[in-house]
Amino acid sequence: MATRPRGDDIFTPAPESNPVLAALQAAGLYRHPTGGGDHLISCPWEAEHAQDDRRGAQYHAPDENAPLGSFWCPCQHRDQRSIGDLLERLNIERSDARMKPRVRVKQGELHRVVGYAASALVERGGFYRSNDLIVTLKHDPADGDVTIVPITEPSLSMHLAAACDWEKFDGRRGRWQRCDVPTNVVGSLARNRDLTDLPELRNVARQPYLRAGDFTLINTPGYDTATGVYASFDAADFVLPTATKENAVEALTLLKGLLTEFEFDGDEDRATTLSAMLTATIRDTLKVAPGFNITASSPGSGKSYLASVIAPFASPGEPRNISYPLTQEEATKVVLSLALEQPPVVCFDDMATDWLPHGAMNRMLTSGQISERLLGSNRVVTARAASLVLGTGNNIRPLRDMARRVASIYLLPQSEVAATRAFDAKPAEEVRRNRGRYVAAALTIITAWLAAGKPKADVPNIAGFEDWSDLCRQPLIWLGEPDPATSLIQQMTHDPDKEQLGELLRAWRDEFGQRGMMVRQVLQRANERQHDDLHAAILELPCVEAGRINQSRFGRYLGRNKNRIVGGLKLVEAANSERRAWAVQPVTPMPVQHVPEADPDFHANIASTWQRPQAAKSPTADL
Repeated sequence: MATRPRGDDIFTPAPESNPVLAALQAAGLYRHPTGGGDHLISCPWEAEHAQDDRRGAQYHAPDENAPLGSFWCPCQHRDQRSIGDLLERLNIERSDARMKPRVRVKQGELHRVVGYAASALVERGGFYRSNDLIVTLKHDPADGDVTIVPITEPSLSMHLAAACDWEKFDGRRGRWQRCDVPTNVVGSLARNRDLTDLPELRNVARQPYLRAGDFTLINTPGYDTATGVYASFDAADFVLPTATKENAVEALTLLKGLLTEFEFDGDEDRATTLSAMLTATIRDTLKVAPGFNITASSPGSGKSYLASVIAPFASPGEPRNISYPLTQEEATKVVLSLALEQPPVVCFDDMATDWLPHGAMNRMLTSGQISERLLGSNRVVTARAASLVLGTGNNIRPLRDMARRVASIYLLPQSEVAATRAFDAKPAEEVRRNRGRYVAAALTIITAWLAAGKPKADVPNIAGFEDWSDLCRQPLIWLGEPDPATSLIQQMTHDPDKEQLGELLRAWRDEFGQRGMMVRQVLQRANERQHDDLHAAILELPCVEAGRINQSRFGRYLGRNKNRIVGGLKLVEAANSERRAWAVQPVTPMPVQHVPEADPDFHANIASTWQRPQAAKSPTADL
């Protein structure tokens, strides 16, 4: 915090040195420090001691439990002499002895008072601004994990009271008196989105991380002002070898050793699991990353256990296990809560439903942030969603918009009673026991690919996940693994929702041609012919309730799929004198224009036949 002049009418900074110790030294009463804020001194009232008793007294510097400090003498007057007596004897004001900055609250000066309050928090240390909120970090000594804790207004009030002394002018007594932190100051500071004094916290890393942008490996713990990343780890736990392909192959072998007891449906599923490990390792670097759906045909196949093998690559702590939201409103609350707290791993364990395409879930996975109103207030916050998202369940799949946002891992145990099998190697426990070794292996694979010049295989693009594809997909293909995005590509190609729309468009075309039809006309025709293709196609859509077609939901379905091309057909709005109408039209591919190869003199010829218009000559140009 910048030093403020003592003559400021609002703010007085804390003394640069302890005035009590200075006064004791000036009086010849100071002896030496004894540690922990304690100091051995000569008692100012030594004349009251027993003869030849020169054991000395103790002065304790101010702290949270003793704001003024404390004084103790072992002699007979120990109960009569307190810190107040010592301060009076040394002629030191109590406000100076507290060693804290002071803020005076004045009418009409709220903006200055709030600014000084923010400066006091900076000087106190440990406070950041993140997602439009004031936050602090909580370190768990049990597992070494660190979490982001938003500061509530009651908590902020206590922190401000501990950071500095607050005073209001008492007109009756004609002097400034200590007071509690005014509520309008607390509220204004909590809601202020321009807290430039507080350092910005963009990410929390639990291991060495890649710097966003240039992907330089950062292995120094602590807060980095350039990136806004707070890193909490012991660098000695993460020893990376030289970034070579040979070392990357060894690292891959180490990671694959964790998966030998899992029965995957195919090699692509094992590759997707390896990609999930890499994603967990660098999730803080990636703006967005797909979720991972771990599914099987029967209970006890190892789905949750596989998730527990992946999760430690992101954090030494336990993942946040929650239920998958079933409604849009519930999804919004869940996603906003996760974005504000930023747990390293979120696991929708034992899902009873498919991955429903709630808007908040979609935004969390492909935009990397969410803007929503805080529960119980009118305040809208924009928060970064940076958690690794896992989900487990039997025969579950990502639906509609989720199909391109969630990669699936299929387990297929060859047993009628899969739940009776055991994982003798205990890979989840092994990863937690030697987390630094396995995280270093994942980083070695990525950094070796970067050092090799980022060689890329010719594979389909995954729109929106380009950085993830580069860092968590391409390195594995480089090392000979199948494409980890195979399930994502298959889900986008064989989208059941797309197939349903295709059946509707074909049946519509066969029934109506390209004529514009209103929703009620379409449903009337379908209900008249309940055994034809049109009726069957509509019954497969998400607009049927209790066996009956809901006209409003059918209309909304058509609106959501306007202009979407499936099987060479698309649904378009059609002109109608009554109200909104729809038509199905064929899509004609645009002809490919063949441009002749330019001869070597092409640019020269252009330059010789085309002259840039000359600007009008200034009348003073020749002067």
